[in-house]
Amino acid sequence: MSVRSFAFLLLLASCSLGVTKTGGEQSYIYDVYSDYTTDDLKTMSSKVVTTLVRDPQQGKINTLFTKTQPPIKKIGVLVFDTKIQETRSGLSGLDKVYLSEQGKQLLTERMASIWDQSIPLLAKDLNYFSISKIKKSKSLKIYGSDVSDYIHGKRGSLDPDDIFYLPSGKKTTTTTVLNPRRMRDLSLALVPASELMAGPKFSEHMKHAVNDVTKEFGLDAVLVVMSDIFWTASHFDKHSGNFIPEELTLKINASVLIPFSNYHKRLENLGEKRDLPRTTVAYRAYESSLKIPILLSVPPEEENFQQIERELLNPMLKTYKDLSQMVILKMDSDLRETHL
Repeated sequence: MSVRSFAFLLLLASCSLGVTKTGGEQSYIYDVYSDYTTDDLKTMSSKVVTTLVRDPQQGKINTLFTKTQPPIKKIGVLVFDTKIQETRSGLSGLDKVYLSEQGKQLLTERMASIWDQSIPLLAKDLNYFSISKIKKSKSLKIYGSDVSDYIHGKRGSLDPDDIFYLPSGKKTTTTTVLNPRRMRDLSLALVPASELMAGPKFSEHMKHAVNDVTKEFGLDAVLVVMSDIFWTASHFDKHSGNFIPEELTLKINASVLIPFSNYHKRLENLGEKRDLPRTTVAYRAYESSLKIPILLSVPPEEENFQQIERELLNPMLKTYKDLSQMVILKMDSDLRETHL
């Protein structure tokens, strides 16, 4: 093992120390064809969504965030990362359906719009600051870099050139992490911002960006969201001989981050005024995952965009909406403890 790999493992281990996890332990069979109500999703969230909490360097979460402390009510999404059917090698494999860079970015923007629409709908006590408003931040322009625009035009839906059947061994995109256009890319080298900033750890990465944006818009906290989506077509693994089922996996991780200036106010309210850590603090972090069966292996004459739309895209977006709303409902329940 290289020194770099060993150091990374040590970092991962240190980030997991002192973490309390609740929920998400029970297996749950999700039915993509069921029209779940908000109450259904709220009940399911305790089974699907894991909540992670960790005390920061100074102070305890249960005293830093109480009803006697400032509430967390005004929030916005600062980072929205996606990984969709990664192909780091630049070659297609055995999973049949692949996307272009513009296809991945179009899906990313569809998913971001689900969060933008769902938070005001489900978390009515929160004052949600939309992604379109965050994009206009003046203070954020000095941090990170411009997000690449792969779409080049006013488009909202995917076309046959964006997602398609592709035989194994054909050239495809190596672009891994995507963001909505006109957001800021706050990643570091090849490490996504969501991995560097997300909780439950306290974070140094882009701490001034978090602090400046919350001050600019009067936010109490910002959200960092990572969506990881991939699928497999049915085949036998050539190394193990195991059968790989035909299924779609969706993972959503989200964190509620508190800027260090807000953190300092909370510490001062507890009588602590010296040597205050200048770090971003995670109030809560959430992990969630669902798998659903799909149908990609069809006769060659049926390998077309209509098949992809019916058997992959529509179930994907429906499941993504339900899963993201489960995370939002759990987050809203936790945030209510700070002000209701």
